[in-house]
Amino acid sequence: MVLICSFNCNGLKNVNNFQNFVSVLYDRRATFALLQETFWDKSYVDGIQNMYEGKIYECNGYNSRQGVAIMVANSVKDKTKLVYKDDEGRFIHVSYETDGQIFNFVSVYAPNNCIERARYFKFVNSYIENLQNVIIGGDFNTTLSNLDKGGKSKHCIDEAYRELNKTMCNCNIYDVWRARNECKKIFSWKRICNNILQQSRIDYFLISKSLSPNVQNVYYNETSFSDHTYVFMNFNFCVVERGPGIWVLNNTVLSNVNYVKRVKEIIVESMNCSLYDSEPLIWWDNLKYRIKEIFSSFSSDLVKEKKREFFYIQNKIQRLCALQASGIDIDVTRLETLQLDLSKYELDKCKGAILRSKATWATEGDKNTKYFLNLEKYRQESNSVKELYNVNDEIVNDTDGILDIEYNFYKELYSCVEIETDKLCDFLQHVDKKVDDDDKEICDSDITFNEIAEALSSMSKNKSPGSDGLTTEFYCTFYDSLREILYKVFNAVYDEGILSRSMRSGVISLILNCL
Repeated sequence: MVLICSFNCNGLKNVNNFQNFVSVLYDRRATFALLQETFWDKSYVDGIQNMYEGKIYECNGYNSRQGVAIMVANSVKDKTKLVYKDDEGRFIHVSYETDGQIFNFVSVYAPNNCIERARYFKFVNSYIENLQNVIIGGDFNTTLSNLDKGGKSKHCIDEAYRELNKTMCNCNIYDVWRARNECKKIFSWKRICNNILQQSRIDYFLISKSLSPNVQNVYYNETSFSDHTYVFMNFNFCVVERGPGIWVLNNTVLSNVNYVKRVKEIIVESMNCSLYDSEPLIWWDNLKYRIKEIFSSFSSDLVKEKKREFFYIQNKIQRLCALQASGIDIDVTRLETLQLDLSKYELDKCKGAILRSKATWATEGDKNTKYFLNLEKYRQESNSVKELYNVNDEIVNDTDGILDIEYNFYKELYSCVEIETDKLCDFLQHVDKKVDDDDKEICDSDITFNEIAEALSSMSKNKSPGSDGLTTEFYCTFYDSLREILYKVFNAVYDEGILSRSMRSGVISLILNCL
């Protein structure tokens, strides 16, 4: 499942606005973004390319006007290529090949003038008529029915509309959202002019009818970044089973005073357990499990609360727009206030990720292409194993078969075997480096509080040092409460000569080796 976004950004020449938009793509995990009205030029695109870990295909207009683009996530960029773009910044075609199939993505920005728009749709018709698996997203500047118009304005059956309708019939493409929402009124473009709300649905996806089973859903989301809404489509290229994933603490919960207080209380309560003295390693794993449960619950509640806030604002905006479309006077000031609330919500959502990335550039001295917005989670799709050879040199591509091959391989690789002691001793006799007395004394001594603090301060931020998902920031936040515990646990490891169960587990990433 991938997410495809179409968006008339109404100018994306400001770097901060571009970063905000990129953060939206990462937050939504969008794989393809079809943009219109970018207002870009070549030098600007060269400057922002390193802010997006993926590929940007741009088609720029004259004098930095118009402009369309297709942004492709890093996980699939190597499977895409630019096929064609016009000279006016209104049409770009990028192909994507997967599992032997080619999908054709097109971003369109139709002219405002009716005559030019009709001529443009004729070109689109002639261009795509022989293409298969077509996904067109964009600003068509044309409504398809009266349902797409709000207020007193009416749908116009002009030459441009007739040409677009002819294109849809000839090329066997259709408005997938309208097909699934036959009577619903949603508007993708809104503008308040002279205290009057103007609105229409001129942004949509037109896709090949044969792709209908691949589409899970299509929906519009309000945004303050433009006078157009986002159009999102969840699309299945192929179905790959996924496991539950690995939990990692969301560091934003560490700023919540109530939950920090609750975790500290649990730490104190748990120290009364008899296992704390008798089995400190087991006790430590149990404590981390309890902490994980608390944070998982809180993070889930936090996400739900934020989503409720967003949908409340969006529904209010859409309700007011629907009333206006029905001829009912609305409080335009109230609508503008809601749009400001939406803007604040979106900027707050972007700000944390952008600030974190900038802090990393400052400390690491690296480009944001590597660190922007914790991109590791967006690489997981490309890291998934699609097929393996079994012992008979046969290709296996079903999930259960792949897991069996991996399990058997690593079971054999890491199984205990008898060691040839003579060869081991012979090898060690040729090792010249010896531990001197000072180093031996340091190694044999107990772990100290200072060593724990130094190790913690040197750890990378926004990382989880173990498979338990607890981050460096977690240990820093609760260090005063965990100081004695960590001291006890680490020395127990040294004394018993064994790690706790959670310390003995890890995650192995397989790196594709192309022969």
